Amino acid sequence: MVTPVDPPLPPDSPGNADPTPQSARGARSDPPKQPEPSTSPRNAATVVLVRPSVRGVEVYMLRRSAKSPFMPSTLVFPGGRVDPDDGDITNPATWEQAAMRECREEAGLDLVGRPLTWFDTWLTPSLESSRRYLARFFLTALAAGEGDDAQTDGHETHAGRWATVAEHIAGWDAAEIDLPPPTLCILLQLRDWAAGSADTVAAIAAAATAQAAGEPILPKVTADGGTPTIVMPHDPLYPGLPGEGLPAPARASVLPKRFSRTRGGWRPQ
Repeated sequence: MVTPVDPPLPPDSPGNADPTPQSARGARSDPPKQPEPSTSPRNAATVVLVRPSVRGVEVYMLRRSAKSPFMPSTLVFPGGRVDPDDGDITNPATWEQAAMRECREEAGLDLVGRPLTWFDTWLTPSLESSRRYLARFFLTALAAGEGDDAQTDGHETHAGRWATVAEHIAGWDAAEIDLPPPTLCILLQLRDWAAGSADTVAAIAAAATAQAAGEPILPKVTADGGTPTIVMPHDPLYPGLPGEGLPAPARASVLPKRFSRTRGGWRPQ
């Protein structure tokens, strides 16, 4: 069997524009960089595709290229940078247009005419001076079996798959897949929103609609005993850490307070 080799990525490719800081990505154990002048964040849009199944709510995810400068080989949602052709950034429809375009490019699925719900926003820590992203996350629901024809671009993304929320989380828990902290937090949210509901997709859609997403979650990055650590804004140590800070949005209170890079992945502490 011939092992497939990822093709080279274009320079400055954002993948799905995951806002996890580059200085904390991968399995590095060295301390993060010292604070430098922060660059202006680039705008990005990501779409979370859900659908019902007899096994539970399914979510479509894809694997980043092993050559990606951002979280190589991690499992992510379709998404990427907002382009000028998407429209005026002050228009909310521009972000939705970017999310739909990225889904079409990365997963081969056309979402034109479908409602998208903006339910989360993350901002890359300011210590990440080379690349920062202000990423909006959108939710859209498909019918059972819809989206089976999803196909990755084979360039920036590979190995797209539908799996239940529980299966994605179980794979991460067993260290079989690597999930960036924002992606993991969203999967945990989807699991909690669907718990105890007969119509799980409707429950998720209702919770996403009710959630205020305007204030971004801005983590900080540090090294706890030499281990790369993502510190969330509701962590008591957050105010005393270097880097730009923002108040914790109400929706962050149910999320883990920090993530450390251990056992080949990001683990809540």
